[in-house]
Amino acid sequence: MTVMRLSTQADYAVRAVYELSLREPGAVVQTRDIAAAQGLPEGYLAKVIQSLVRGGVLHSSRGAGGGVSLARPRAEVSVRDVFEAVDGPLELHRCDGHSQPCEPGPCGTHSFWQRIEDVLTAELERMDFEALATCRHGAKTGDAAVATTTAGR
Repeated sequence: MTVMRLSTQADYAVRAVYELSLREPGAVVQTRDIAAAQGLPEGYLAKVIQSLVRGGVLHSSRGAGGGVSLARPRAEVSVRDVFEAVDGPLELHRCDGHSQPCEPGPCGTHSFWQRIEDVLTAELERMDFEALATCRHGAKTGDAAVATTTAGR
């Protein structure tokens, strides 16, 4: 059975940004330290971090004491920002401006998939890393993070 699942890249990206959001603002952290803290493979994480830097989510510093840091305050970085930096825009259906438009017009399931896509996109946008970092102690607290995120970005 095929399962709708978050990509490994997106999973690692969210976990890396989460780890950075737990640190002091402006902290520069090496990829190996993020990988160790989150239990991620360092080589693969390095590629994900490159995408996050290109996407403007992280800032990279070279040289002694180099590493990565958040490019913006954690309250200004949404899960959507991170997701789209590594996977591009969320697309659950192919119609209407997506990769394969319906012919000759929207298909019968278009409005359903568009609503689901809109809800998911809105939730990814609403959840920021301030909320994730301050509500990190288990599922009940994590649920509170969803309820306390900044609305209407």
